[in-house]
Amino acid sequence: MAREKKTESKAEPKGKAKAASKPKAEAKPKAAAKPKAEAKPKAGAKSKPEAAPVKHEARFAVIQAQGMQFRVAQDEEHILPHLSQDPGSTVKIERVLLISDGNGVEVGKPLIEGAVVTLEVVGHEKGEKITVGTYKRRKKYRRKIGYRDTLTRVKILGIEMPSREKREKHGA
Repeated sequence: MAREKKTESKAEPKGKAKAASKPKAEAKPKAAAKPKAEAKPKAGAKSKPEAAPVKHEARFAVIQAQGMQFRVAQDEEHILPHLSQDPGSTVKIERVLLISDGNGVEVGKPLIEGAVVTLEVVGHEKGEKITVGTYKRRKKYRRKIGYRDTLTRVKILGIEMPSREKREKHGA
């Protein structure tokens, strides 16, 4: 009683009865693709440049300042931890770990001797505020402490690489 009885006769299955009574319609021809006059490249697609001149990358260096490492290039501005220099003064950093230009990469072991990066101090700033909460359990002691770090904005004036003759094998 939960199921309904089928009204179709068992002699003709459902799919075959319809197929026998109606002939298949002829297949319509698909629309032919129109030839495009000129294919436009998509915005994200990369195409190979034809006879493009080879550009050398600008020189960059990895320096160590105030215990942190920075990748710097000429005419860039960076924010370093506080340097005790006046705005407008120049600073020379001799802790250069790596220098790269269009011809190759020179990696120090650990430093490149004679390499110097010249910086100009643009100004001093304060960083984001950091809030620290401290408490002592079961003593009703809670304190909220805020802190803003002092930072220095610098502009990279130049990267000087030492000029030395190519050494022979194994530094001999």
